[in-house]
Amino acid sequence: MNAPIPQPRSTPQFYLQSMIAFAVSTVGVGIGIVYLPVDLWMRAFLAMSVLFVITSTFTLAKCVRDRQEDAALAEQAQYYQQLPIWQGEQPPVPRA
Repeated sequence: MNAPIPQPRSTPQFYLQSMIAFAVSTVGVGIGIVYLPVDLWMRAFLAMSVLFVITSTFTLAKCVRDRQEDAALAEQAQYYQQLPIWQGEQPPVPRA
């Protein structure tokens, strides 16, 4: 029985690039909010808004990933349901 071998979804370089891009964009927005020429309460509102956007993005990404994994598992279960149960030789047929 040949089980399908899972392939990695992304390379380590892509993972590193996405982490760096996330860090740079978050730090950039943070610096922009700190140096914005507005009152403190406006900066606090913008900072809370950015944090909410970041956390909701992580939540959405997790939900999308979970749905993709569920679909892959359902496809794999369908594949294994179609395999015959007995993989050995056929039993002898009794003569009547």
